[in-house]
Amino acid sequence: MNLRYRLLGAVTLSMTLAGLFTGCSLLGGPEASPTPEPTPEITPEPQQVVFSAVATPMPAAITPTPTPEPTATPIPFSQYAPTVNMTYEELVGSTDDMSKKGSELLKDGYPDPKTYYIIVDKQWQVVLVYKRIDDGTKWGQPDYDQPVRYMLCSTGNPDSEHGHETTSGKWAIEKPKERFYQFVNLEAAQYLTLIHSRTYFHSILYDKARDLSTLVRSSYDDLGKKASHACIRLTVPDARWIWYNIGYGTTCEIRDGSIDDAVTQNIRAQLKLPPSEKGIRLKAGTAPWTDNWSIEDVEHVLPYKYEKAPLPDIGDGKDEDAGSTPSAGGGSTGGDVLVTPDPAVGGITLPDQG
Repeated sequence: MNLRYRLLGAVTLSMTLAGLFTGCSLLGGPEASPTPEPTPEITPEPQQVVFSAVATPMPAAITPTPTPEPTATPIPFSQYAPTVNMTYEELVGSTDDMSKKGSELLKDGYPDPKTYYIIVDKQWQVVLVYKRIDDGTKWGQPDYDQPVRYMLCSTGNPDSEHGHETTSGKWAIEKPKERFYQFVNLEAAQYLTLIHSRTYFHSILYDKARDLSTLVRSSYDDLGKKASHACIRLTVPDARWIWYNIGYGTTCEIRDGSIDDAVTQNIRAQLKLPPSEKGIRLKAGTAPWTDNWSIEDVEHVLPYKYEKAPLPDIGDGKDEDAGSTPSAGGGSTGGDVLVTPDPAVGGITLPDQG
């Protein structure tokens, strides 16, 4: 009996409790959301900075690549001695103006006489032209760092018949100039420029003025040797350069020279011209012009002035011309071919000129 009543009571209690829970649901009350548990804040532990005893290496400094210095282009020797690249025809021929007068060709004048300084070296048989340094003196000084032109020449040969040594000294170039000059013995030369007294710069020789076929070949072959009677013989292009570019008053130093002068010796060694050609036919105006200057580019500062040319040095040992100038056919017109038919002047029979 007791067991029966216990079981019945337990069942009744269970049903009662179920009804209570069901009743709560039916009453429509909100179902309570569970309260989320708070997320615990995590406090970061302080980081301990550890300094290394070894310093961090700095990056190596970048060394800039140096800009290479420009290499100066060496100036070829031919810039100062253009004749070394010329043909024989150009060295002994002529332009087509050989019948014109100097007064016509030189009417515009010359560069300032303080522009250049000329040296004639008798030891090495060369003519050296430099820019001039105006140091306030009468003659000035050559600027050896500014060469202009190197030329092979022939000066006076004292061992030849009627010949004598070209006089050394310093001179101011004089006014007389002749385009084609006939000497009294019928030899002739182109582009005469008077240095002093009766000593000229001029070209190699011809038997007859204005006739290139009468070229005296030996006068070309003798360049680089003492071979004249006193004048300074040159190739035609070199004589022409002096004729146009060197005005009166320009300093010209004629020096004995020295066998120990290595600089001038080196210049002389490089002044090599082509051999002469036998039987060459020359005609005015047909020779090439390969020179490194032009007549049109010459500066005109000094006015042209005509002055009658004295006879070139004739090898008579006299340094002054004693007033002897060409007579018949003589040049009073500045550039005329000068012809003296009578070979005797002042009782002296004139030998070969120049």
